[in-house]
Amino acid sequence: MPGAASDARRAVYAVAEGRVAAGYDVALAVSEAVNNVVVHAYRDRDASTEPGRVHVAVTLERDDLVVAVSDEGTGMKPRTDSPGAGLGLPIIATLADRVEVDRLATGTRLVMAFRLAGAGSRRR
Repeated sequence: MPGAASDARRAVYAVAEGRVAAGYDVALAVSEAVNNVVVHAYRDRDASTEPGRVHVAVTLERDDLVVAVSDEGTGMKPRTDSPGAGLGLPIIATLADRVEVDRLATGTRLVMAFRLAGAGSRRR
């Protein structure tokens, strides 16, 4: 759904604000990740069927705020007809302290970790 990215961004930012040094970095990374799901994950699905799902989970793990964005789509495959500039994952990699991409039985999970404020920095 078109509003999925902004809904996820607002919800995750509400959790990240005050916990990480740069809450807007988390919000932007989540927007990029959810937009990738909307644009790419369900591209083979008939438009008249129910929209595909995007799952967003936020956890606190040791010194990190960890955000996982997953889908039940076709997985990561090259797309020659992509409507975007192909910058989503590089932007996410720049903003997050750690990024992992996991192939699931159905779909993909992108895990992003952001250092908690006061925990010291690992990034850049």
